[in-house]
Amino acid sequence: MVTISVMIATPGGPRVLAHSQEREAALSGESILRNLERVALPTAIWIQCADLAIALRLTGYLNGVQEEMIGA
Repeated sequence: MVTISVMIATPGGPRVLAHSQEREAALSGESILRNLERVALPTAIWIQCADLAIALRLTGYLNGVQEEMIGA
C-alpha cells in the first residue's frame, strides 16, 4: 500500500492530506483547490510519495486544476 501525502498552501495556512489511494488524494486535493478564491491561485502544492510516477501524475493533475480555474 502506498502512502501519499499532499500539502497545499492556502491563505489560511497549509492543508495536509494523507491517503493510500491516488484517486482519493486527487479528489481531496481538487476539493481544496476549488474552494480557494481565484486570487489565491496559483498556489504551492507538494506531493510526497514513494512512487515517483504517482507523485508526478498528482502534481500534473492538481496543477491542471489550478490552470483551469485561473482561465475560467
